[in-house]
Amino acid sequence: MRLEGQVAIVAGAAWGGIGAATAYRFACEGAKVVINTRQRVEKLEETVDRIKMAGGEAFSVVGDVSDKETWVALVDVALDNFGKVTTLVHNASHSYTKPAIEFTQEEWNEGLAVTLGGPWLGAKYCIPKMIEAGGGSIVYISTVNATITNPHFGLYGAAKGGLNALTRSVALDYGKYGIRANAVAPGQIVGERGKATLEADPLEDQACRDCYPIGRYGEPEEIAAAALFLASNDASFVTGIVLTADGGLTLQSPEALVRPSFRRRWRDDILAPVNAPQ
Repeated sequence: MRLEGQVAIVAGAAWGGIGAATAYRFACEGAKVVINTRQRVEKLEETVDRIKMAGGEAFSVVGDVSDKETWVALVDVALDNFGKVTTLVHNASHSYTKPAIEFTQEEWNEGLAVTLGGPWLGAKYCIPKMIEAGGGSIVYISTVNATITNPHFGLYGAAKGGLNALTRSVALDYGKYGIRANAVAPGQIVGERGKATLEADPLEDQACRDCYPIGRYGEPEEIAAAALFLASNDASFVTGIVLTADGGLTLQSPEALVRPSFRRRWRDDILAPVNAPQ
């Protein structure tokens, strides 16, 4: 039980994604959890139900992580039911896909408020309670798109790039209190909703797999395992890092994927999806 005695707040934990998989894994490792989402409330309650079925303890709070009142409620529920806060995982995000200057100011502000402001508010309200508890751990869910990018990812990438910087600042400022802060940067992670979309488009599905040296995209449980490591005492001397968990996506040059002379060294096809419709 690697998190025995810990109390974790996990933001963005509707069943089927990274946050839910993390909350479930933490509970199975002994942590008591308080989870959150602002939408898909039925999936949030499914996460609670699955944790309880596995023998864990969990409560839920519905609310927007860009609103301080949501964090007040999350901390209050943790304190009222479990007596402390030791761990924070922030997975919630919000964005739009548009060329960089085509966002409205309202869209831009909303995306930053949730994806970057939420993690800051989480730290603001959880760290004082972690200090009272004698220390703690923060794990932010970032993305490889904080350092590389895809078309129309300007808002998402900017917010997550800021999140990486926030991770380092929190680690530096609060290490003296026994608080560690780290982030996980996933590649493409496919949960319940994403699987249905890819299964309906074999060409897109194969092209996605082709981008990864290990030959597949990731699953939420794999990011949960990385978050568990960072939150546990196994990572007691690890702080301020962004742990890349991307199946090798960012280690390769674009040439390795698209140049036939390079690609044939490690792929069996030349940009011809294996299962493409004839």
